[in-house]
Amino acid sequence: MIRLIRAARHTCLFCIVLAFCFFLEIGIAQSQCSGNNITIAEFIYQLQDADLNRIGETGFDLVILDYSADGSDAGAYSAQQVADLKHSCGGEKIVLAYMSIGEAERYRFYWQNSWLPGFYPSWLKGPNPDWPGNYKVEYWHADWQNIIFSYLDRILIAGFDGVYLDIIDAYEYFADRGRTAAAREMVDFVAAISFYSKVRNPEFLLFVQNAAELAGQHPDYLTSVHGIGQEDLYYGYDADGAETPPEITAEIASCLDILKNQGKWVLTIDYPFADSEDVPHFDATTVHKIDSSYARSLARGYIPYCTVRNLNFLTINPGHEPTVTTAVFAHPQKEAACNILRNFPNPFNTTTTIEFNLSRPDRMSLCVYDLRGRIVVEMALGDKSAGRHRVSLEMEPFAAGTYLVRLQGDGFHHDCRMLLLR
Repeated sequence: MIRLIRAARHTCLFCIVLAFCFFLEIGIAQSQCSGNNITIAEFIYQLQDADLNRIGETGFDLVILDYSADGSDAGAYSAQQVADLKHSCGGEKIVLAYMSIGEAERYRFYWQNSWLPGFYPSWLKGPNPDWPGNYKVEYWHADWQNIIFSYLDRILIAGFDGVYLDIIDAYEYFADRGRTAAAREMVDFVAAISFYSKVRNPEFLLFVQNAAELAGQHPDYLTSVHGIGQEDLYYGYDADGAETPPEITAEIASCLDILKNQGKWVLTIDYPFADSEDVPHFDATTVHKIDSSYARSLARGYIPYCTVRNLNFLTINPGHEPTVTTAVFAHPQKEAACNILRNFPNPFNTTTTIEFNLSRPDRMSLCVYDLRGRIVVEMALGDKSAGRHRVSLEMEPFAAGTYLVRLQGDGFHHDCRMLLLR
């Protein structure tokens, strides 16, 4: 079996040209936090050796797993398998598919046999010495981005509820080597993935792993993600089983709180097991670390989990067993800051009006995208008071077809779809 490998705190990264998107006639899209009505109390993170039937019997209500049993396209889970897991005997589950966007993985469907040392594509760089089979990429390159979108297609077709994006922190590798736009490019790439998936399924969830600092550095990042998974917050930052230095915990937590306070789910994944990478050993010392991780995470309003670094084991931590009927753990709810009420007429010829309602004053902007993800109209609407507003949109110069309108404020956006006729 090919072993799946996923990296923690790695480096490599991307940029964006908003991606080619598929037509979907969906009227008004859901808000960016469309998953906020779903309760997440307990989650499991397992990429290797996953037994879907066994996971389905547990009370975990969020599952993060690979889209494939062995990492290959041949081993990809079917839509029926995913549906069975979502509606399993252990209770309804949200199922996210893991996807590394910051490094190429040799065992994936996209790997070409011709990609050999000295004959790599220009965007494919050397191997990651810490994770065999992983290769650094110039994530801003169109060829790599197209691979990621074809990967996302497989996840969408299989019926996953969302995607869990890893190696976001790859931007650090390029930033350290002088690429000043590296963080901005990663934020934009995540936005492109969000846009691409929303066109196909407006309720599709997008979680990221690590690099919580991007939420503070680039507030528009918050409009693309529904949640974040943070590794090593309490144990594992320097070594598995070792307590993370308090100053590091405090620094990361301050960034995670930005996401939590904006209504995003915050998952914590800690590695308190010092003696094994594959099988957890629940000795008294380790159980104390697990209890500490759960208590500290829950106290901050996060959702905790402890497991082994290889993510190859269905870890059920003593005293923290998932229940089939989960207690309500409130995902941070935020009042909808804005609602697009309608655009009218729709379909329309040349001119339409966007009507929206604000629950609080905000500085607003509006963008119109074509189905290739290109901005065709960009408008600064300025400061708007709470209440109902209208914006007239002139589309006379543009070709007939479907367009996406994005109305954006501070830390949120709403989308609607319109059809231009000739």
